[in-house]
Amino acid sequence: MRFIYKIIFSLALLTGTGLLTWAQTQNSLYFMKGIPQANRVNPARSPDCGFYIGIPILSPIGTQITSDPLSYDDVIYPHPTEDSLITFLHPLGDQDAFLNTLKPLNVVLVDTRTSILSIGFATGAGFFSLDLTTRAEADLYFPGDLASLVLEGPEEGGVYNMDGMGPDLSGFDEIAIGWSKAFGTKWKVGIRGKALFGFGNLSVTRSELEINTSEELWNIQADMEFSASLPFAEVVYDEDGMIEDIIIEDGISSTRPATIFKEAFNTNNFGLGVDLGVDYRPADRWLISASVLDIGYIHWTDEVHKVSFKTDYDYMGLEVNPLDFTGDLSFGDYVDSSFSAMGDSLADGLEFTPGGAYNSHLNPKLYVGASWWASPSINFGLLSRTDFLRETIYEQLTASANFAAGRILNFTLSYTYMTSNWKNLGAGISLNAGPVNIYAISDNTLNMIFWTEEAQSVNLWFGMNLVFGYKKCQKLDADRPLVY
Repeated sequence: MRFIYKIIFSLALLTGTGLLTWAQTQNSLYFMKGIPQANRVNPARSPDCGFYIGIPILSPIGTQITSDPLSYDDVIYPHPTEDSLITFLHPLGDQDAFLNTLKPLNVVLVDTRTSILSIGFATGAGFFSLDLTTRAEADLYFPGDLASLVLEGPEEGGVYNMDGMGPDLSGFDEIAIGWSKAFGTKWKVGIRGKALFGFGNLSVTRSELEINTSEELWNIQADMEFSASLPFAEVVYDEDGMIEDIIIEDGISSTRPATIFKEAFNTNNFGLGVDLGVDYRPADRWLISASVLDIGYIHWTDEVHKVSFKTDYDYMGLEVNPLDFTGDLSFGDYVDSSFSAMGDSLADGLEFTPGGAYNSHLNPKLYVGASWWASPSINFGLLSRTDFLRETIYEQLTASANFAAGRILNFTLSYTYMTSNWKNLGAGISLNAGPVNIYAISDNTLNMIFWTEEAQSVNLWFGMNLVFGYKKCQKLDADRPLVY
């Protein structure tokens, strides 16, 4: 499984476009009862059981795809006369509509997770959990001015600001230990400490780029820096110190258990993180809650490579003088040499540096929610979620109706408003058949059914657990009911 993550991560580096997958949303999970992994969105939560263990690889597994502000039909749509699909780049594509949709800085986000181990158990001192998870994250920022310059060409006196452009990619393994405990009948708090072991990263540490255009010249001003840690690959430099190739390793270097553990949990790329959560019951039938997730960083030291680009360059275009390409020099060679000279001038500002160390930060998330119980089996919830990204803040608001048929069945219906995206109807179900718990959740269940062309976000999360000891937890909770 981790090797697949490495391949995807490497392809993202080689293409320079990122994963084109996106920020995980688990908003519908926040209010669902009976799913042990609800403590992933609020560490104060604990399941109504004495012990659970997630089925490896399957609890949970999932991904989220979201784009702000582009939707599917902004990029791909039917051919006006033929039975086929075209993109906005097609001669018959609506490039004006595409450009009008863009913001000054557009973002595509990713948070994909696969659980290797997930267990939890109740004691008199509280509820404890242990999770081993492989995570791959990507944030891709691209400026609207870049698309305008490419699709419309330069304007006289045009100023194209591309600050913030670039991908942030990160792959790491996470070992998390959580604890939650009730204090009296009104309060419940939780904390999860996390050790992070990185296996790949590309971070934008500085991104300033502006292009000024006129009939006489283009002025390019750039001050950019990227850092990467590639312990799973060999970076090949040419004689000029430029990156020539990235060779991906096809497996671990040894079958020895110690080597496998060392390569799976790379202490050379080590970080720490913490999640915090709280539940408060101000009155019967009401629950107020909040959580802060992914406060943390990773310190990257293994196979680090840095790329910097700084220039203030004037490009005056290609001036054709027939006298320059008479004799042995063809016109094609003349053009090639002219562009080569421009490339050499820009390359003077490009510097590759092997080695060094740097930090990358997780994207913190803030949840604030409120629930009201109409009956022991029906409650309604409202949830605000804010993601704090490198270049922007991404906000979501979710309303949900949640139903429970005892311990056997839990079901939720949700509606989520995301930035520039309001068509998100979600659903989730959790079924307990004896000790087996099975659940499936999506914040965007109906997007691909009713609004395929307008979809900006699609996600699906699935998991299986073995759950035991409901009576023990019911006894522990007898003196601190959350409702009634």
